[in-house]
Parts: sequence; structure tokens; C-alpha cells
Amino acid sequence: MKDYKEYEHAAFADPFMGVDRKGNFFSGPYLPYGVVRMGADMIYPQSTGGYTTGRPVKCFSHTHIGGSGGGGRYGNVGITPYIGEPTAHAPYMELELEEAHAGYYHAVTRNNIEIELTATHHVGCHRYLFPQTGSSNIMIDAGSVIQTAGKLPGESMPGRGHIGIDGTGASVGGFVEHFSDTEIIGRGDFVGGWGHQFPYSVYFAVKFDAPMEKCMLGNNRGIYPMRSVYGENCFATVLFERNDICFSVGISFVSIANARNYITEEASRPFDDIHEEALNVWEKSLQRIHVDGGSEEQKELFYSLFARLLAGPSDLGTDQEFPGWKSGVRHFNDYYCLWDSVRNANSLITLFDPELERDMLNCLLDIADKTGWLPDAWIAGHSAMIQGGSSADVLFSEAKRKGIEGIDYEKALRFMRKNHEEKSPDTWLYGRFTEDYDQLGYLSTDVPRNCVSKHLEYTYQDWCIGKLAQALGHDEIWEKYEKESEKIWNLWRDDLKCFAPKNQDGSWVEPFDPKRYYHSHHSFDPYFYEAYSLCWSFHAWQDFPELVRRHGGNEAFTEHLDRFFDEGHYRSKEIMLHVPWLYLFAGRPDKACERVRECMEKYFSPGRKGLSDNEDMGCQSAFYMCAAMGLYPLMGQTRYLLCAPVFDLTVIRLGNSGKELRIEVKNKAEGKKYIAGAWINGQDLSRPWVEHDEIAGGGVITFELSERPGNFWRNGYEF
Repeated sequence: MKDYKEYEHAAFADPFMGVDRKGNFFSGPYLPYGVVRMGADMIYPQSTGGYTTGRPVKCFSHTHIGGSGGGGRYGNVGITPYIGEPTAHAPYMELELEEAHAGYYHAVTRNNIEIELTATHHVGCHRYLFPQTGSSNIMIDAGSVIQTAGKLPGESMPGRGHIGIDGTGASVGGFVEHFSDTEIIGRGDFVGGWGHQFPYSVYFAVKFDAPMEKCMLGNNRGIYPMRSVYGENCFATVLFERNDICFSVGISFVSIANARNYITEEASRPFDDIHEEALNVWEKSLQRIHVDGGSEEQKELFYSLFARLLAGPSDLGTDQEFPGWKSGVRHFNDYYCLWDSVRNANSLITLFDPELERDMLNCLLDIADKTGWLPDAWIAGHSAMIQGGSSADVLFSEAKRKGIEGIDYEKALRFMRKNHEEKSPDTWLYGRFTEDYDQLGYLSTDVPRNCVSKHLEYTYQDWCIGKLAQALGHDEIWEKYEKESEKIWNLWRDDLKCFAPKNQDGSWVEPFDPKRYYHSHHSFDPYFYEAYSLCWSFHAWQDFPELVRRHGGNEAFTEHLDRFFDEGHYRSKEIMLHVPWLYLFAGRPDKACERVRECMEKYFSPGRKGLSDNEDMGCQSAFYMCAAMGLYPLMGQTRYLLCAPVFDLTVIRLGNSGKELRIEVKNKAEGKKYIAGAWINGQDLSRPWVEHDEIAGGGVITFELSERPGNFWRNGYEF
């Protein structure tokens, strides 16, 4: 087969990039938006992605979430190869060698078992070569599930009733059956993980390429001399009197029949052919954005992160793999979470794959039709914890104004208004805290947890509701929601130049320090979610120019940004990813270019420790990719902010339109991080942004870069 290094784009994607530190990514093969996402899961305690370099391996499992934080979920249908007598407790594996490329994983254990994995959309494909001495065993663990530290299996932290913010995975049932001399089938039932405690099930079928010599079944109560076993933590151990073993594991959320069918449809070819096809799929996906120039390190980062961006959500097809209902709508699982991807990832997808963005938004509308509410997170077939309102409001508004067709925007507007206008039956999963917001004009400290950050997000979501209404010709609704969005300033403390908590009687919380948390766990802070006030006080999305004015103008705001970075408050965190670009609103494109490049170099690097925070559904990946291209979206809006690209040429293929957006540097980008000139389609660009309708039909953005800051664009434009 063709060597992976011969692929122009896929060769640069490193599956190990960001697996350690807080990156939390899984290590194994998957396809874009695949159901199967394979990886090595270490012994307890595991990271959320299951993997940590250098620790003993418990199994190789088939379901993972890429790069999230929180409690463990998935890591289901675990496979453990081992040597010796069949046992109910397979020994852990010590890995001597690990290597991987797009769609493929290879490892060798200390006792010389060679492991190869590849994947199709619904099937994990395994090939093992055992030493000549000793028997060859494969354990199939139907109860395998990722378990993070500090919690008992199935336990959740205090939430609302049975629904906790966090928990770790637990096997709560299932079965395994010795179906034939070449097949094992079964189901695992699980609970636990971030966001909710609803159970889910995973069906599987294992098809070996040769008959088993022996098969032993059991669960956590012991071994059963039968053809099937049921209960918690079911397993099968299979013995072979040969040293080369190939098999496929079909995965379904609906039925064993589906799992078996996927093996027939997707994995009835030799392992090497499936591996090559996985590489071809990745090459086709990654060539949607082509880059030239830049360093090898920058290309590796770009395409490794591009592959991370495409890891989720899982495409379940139309009435195919979603067990909840059939509606004729393409369904996606594990929006984990919109609160993350809304920051930039959805906007980037809208550029290179608007048809996919359309289908993902239609899935959200379908969920709202069935549940009554738009989800902010949709995990394992259920709504999950709302972190700050309904991020879907932002996405629908942006999609309409960017011209994405095929969405019922009138229906979307009705559900978006429902978030504001109707009382939620459970604010953990649906809607908003409306009482304070409507009666006081702000969320008071009576609201449990994160009252100020929720208030800020509600006001921007109101702005987005209004902009969608305006685009649909509903001027009265637009005017109402534009006024609602101005509530953002009801929690602005001018003496502290920040947003701050206010009691229900209208008094400010005193004393208040915008540079500290007020809870030991940042998710449970009474005022702000996952960051303190100083960080959240750049969240004036609907009116950044007003934020600049309230700081005292361009010079004062620039000084404020400088202090924010220089004192170390900035982190590569969802809510702060846009902050380096805010220098543009103060007339300092040179400072924006400096800080963007600083963040790229400080928080992203090749290799296993290459991410400084959770990847979180593409938001970290999209940050680096957009910064590297010099084109950064404003969520919920139609503008893209500009900075100096790191590549000489970027070509974005604009979905199925056959058109391209080219971003060119006239004088080589290497060693230059400032903009000395810019043009769009040959015309002078007098502002550091472009509108979506200027590039959606294709075009050319041209930059001239320089090594030193100049006066280009400086204070010469208004937003």
C-alpha cells in the first residue's frame, strides 16, 4: 500500500498531538465524524480521553470523546490481547513502542505482542501478532468504560436531582453471547460522565477471521460455562492456537443487527485495504484547506488540529444510528459542547463545509421538535448541562446572515425566543433563569452558580435572536431583543472596569476582586463560570466599541489589554480565545498580530503535550487554524478579523460550490508577523476585517507582511 508519508496533507496529522496534559485526546484511529473512535485506555484512573503516555494499558476500546474535560464517558467495548492461560482478569499491557498516523495505530508490548488498529465509520479493525510461544488470547470487555479519578463508578457531583454536573462511567448491565465459532455479540449498558446521568447502550459484534479454539464467558460475579452471560461487566475471553489474529468490531447504538451489518458493508476486506482507505478518506477531508509555506512544525500543527476538529460530533446518519426516534433528519451525537464549538469552530466549518453546518443545525431543530427545547449540549442522546444559555441561538443567527440555506429559520426563531420568554422546567438542561432577568434586568446572586457569566451570555444570545428576527423581516422583534441585549451593561462596574455580581436589592457584592475566584471549583463559582471576572469582562460581543469607550478609549483599552496579558491572566480558554484580536477595536492591529502569534507559540506545540487546555469540540483547533490562516471569525456575526498569516498560501475549498478562497502573502510569511498592506480581489482593504459575503463566493485576500510594526491600519478605521 502507499506509504502515509506520500500523502500531501494526511502525512502531517499526528494522532498523538495533544493526548497529554489537559489535551485529553484519545490516541487511536477514527474517521471524520465517525461513530468508532478507537484508542488505548490506561489503567485506573484514566483521563477523560482514556489515554496517558507511559502508563500501563488496560484495553483498546472503540468509543471516545476527543479532548473534553469532566468525568469519564465511553471507552466502551474494550479489547485486551494477552499470552498464557485464559483468565477472567486480563493482565495490563506495557508498551515498548507506539506509532500512529491518520487512521492507523501500531504498538508493541513488552512481551512482544504486536498491535495494529484501523477504523471505518462504524467498525474498529484489529490485527495482532503474538509470539510463537504460548497461547494467544483476546479478551472482549462489554463493561469497559472510562473512569476518571475522585469518584465512584456512576457517582455524580451535586447537581439537580439525579442529574449531576459530573460523574465517572459505570457498567450497569448488558450481555455477551458466543454466537458462532467466529462471532461474539453483545451489548453494554452504562451511566456516568460529564453533563448528565442518563444511561446509554452500545451494541457490538466481533467477527474473527478464523474459528476460536475456546471461549470463556463471565461477569463481575464469576465465570459462566454457558453460551451467554448477562449483567454488569460482562466479558468474553477467546483462545486461539495461532499467533496471527485479525478481527473486526462493529459498533451500533441501535442494534446488534446494525453492528453485524457494518462489518459486512465496511470491513469485509483485508486489514491493509481498510487502512489505505482510511488514509484516503483523511486526505480527501484535510485537502479542503491547503497550505503552502510555513515551517514543517506549523504544517504539522495545522493538520493535526484539523484532524482534531473533525473528530466530532459523530454522524449517525438519517434514521440509522440514533435510538431515540426516526424523523428523516440526519442526526449527530455528542455536541460536547456547543458552548465550546460556537466560539470559532462552527464558523470555520461554515466556510469549508457549509452543507455539514446546515445539517448539524437541522439536527438541533429536530431535537428541539422532540424535546421542546434547543440543546446546548447533546450527549449520548440526551440534553446535558447548560453552561451559559443556548449557544444554538448564536449559530442559527449567524447561519442565516451568512446565507446558509435549507434551514427553517422561522422555526429556529420560535425556539430561540422560547429560551427567553418561557420558564424552563429544568434550567440544568433547558432554557434560562428568566425571573431575575425579566424583573430586575440582570441575574442576581440569588441565581445558583455563575450568575454574571450567564447574564453576559443571555444578553448576547438576545442580540443574536434580534439579528435573526431582523433578517427575517420581524422588525418589532428585532427592536425588542436589541433592547434586551443592552442589559449587558446592568452588571458593569465602572469603578472596577469589569462586570460584577449584584444582589437582588440592586446593591453590588462587596468586597469584590475581579482577579479571583469565589469557589474552590471554578465550575461552581457563584458569579463566573470557569474563569474570573477580569477574563469574562471582554465578553461584550454585541458591542466591543462600547467596551473600548467604557475603558476610556483606544489608548486606555490597549493598556488594559497589555496588563491582562503581561500579568498572566490570559489562558487558552474558550471564553478568552477572541481576546488577542480585541486590539483591533482599539486601532492597534500591530498589537493584535503580536499577541495572536504569542498565543500560537505559547499554547500550541507539536507532540503529546501540545495543547495547554482541553481541545473541547474544535475550539482550540479552530483558534490555531484560523490564526495561522490570518482569518478569525466573530461568533454569531458575519465578520472575520485579520492578522498576519504564517503560510505563504492558504486555499479554502468552499464546500460543494467548486469555489475557493485564497489567502496569499506577496513577500513570504517566514519571520514576519505584522501587516504592511492588504487587498481583497485586488482592491485596497482599508480595514482589518472582511465580511462573509465578500469571500463566500470565492476570492483572494492578499497580504504584504513586515518584520517590524508600522502604521498600516493604525487608528485608521471604525467598527
